[in-house]
Amino acid sequence: MAKRLLFRTIFCSNSIKIKPKNSILNNSQCNHLHTKVETKEITIPFPYGHIAAKVWGSDQDRPILALHGWQDNAGTWDTLAPMLCQNRSIMAIDFPGHGYSSWIPPGMHYYPWELPRLILYLKDYFQWDKVSMLSHSMGSIASLRFGSVFPDDVDFYIAIDSLIYDDFDLNQVVERYPSILKKLRLAQTRLDVEPPSYTKDEIAKKWHLGTNKSVSLESTQYLMKRGLKQSSKDPNKYYFSRDSRLKYSMFKPENKQFVEALVRRLKCPTLYVKAIDSPYASDEFSVQMREIIEQNNENYEIHFVPGTHHVHLNNPELIAPLILNFLRKYNLKI
Repeated sequence: MAKRLLFRTIFCSNSIKIKPKNSILNNSQCNHLHTKVETKEITIPFPYGHIAAKVWGSDQDRPILALHGWQDNAGTWDTLAPMLCQNRSIMAIDFPGHGYSSWIPPGMHYYPWELPRLILYLKDYFQWDKVSMLSHSMGSIASLRFGSVFPDDVDFYIAIDSLIYDDFDLNQVVERYPSILKKLRLAQTRLDVEPPSYTKDEIAKKWHLGTNKSVSLESTQYLMKRGLKQSSKDPNKYYFSRDSRLKYSMFKPENKQFVEALVRRLKCPTLYVKAIDSPYASDEFSVQMREIIEQNNENYEIHFVPGTHHVHLNNPELIAPLILNFLRKYNLKI
């Protein structure tokens, strides 16, 4: 997981609310790759607000659920999704605190295991019999956890560049906790304070550099669509529309035996695409875990592609054929 990604807050959208039912999509046709696809914005009621989502495709079947990485938003799928939605809709959500989705209540902090619980909430809300997951980074980790805890409720899982949290030095993690807790406490007092603002060109450069150039300068535009808010002080400037508490999420390694027990339960068809120019998920433990998945899941495959952590956004033409071939191989609707 990228530890130095920049953050954004949400702002209100003009999306429409939808009712819980199996068939939720009614927008334009998506007949072949590289065709411009009309999309729709939807909002899904949630206990403390709503979950925002962007939908590609027009069929009446259950959509593929697309889950973004930490501090990104549903725009991370803007380049890849149109290549995949020929016959199957894709619904990309903004996780809480990201994009257009609601923030958690004041006084709370973000907890990674809330994300698998959110997937379960969406499954129950839409009354899906199964969940199909296309995910990146933090979204991939949440998907693996859901697929391991509920192995019978997932028909396939596609992960880009991450499967589990990287193996960090526990002493360094513990040493950082005092600082994180103090900063989180301060952030709780600033939820209504407008952060510093910049021109869009300045923000594009900050986003690019803030991800260690993982998001190409050209690709920042897709994340900026959902990740900025116009400054109330200067209409020519914008700020990262973030919940600042995301910066102090308690990302922490978990007991290795526990993680191994999780990955051994993953049994659905699984596609893992690893970007070779990304430093993440390359530690010895991450490699061991994917080898265990391979040993225990006959429907697992891995592909290595050139590119950064955000290869799906920067170079979707490398990813789309792998996904389409994977879905055809297992006779999954695409």
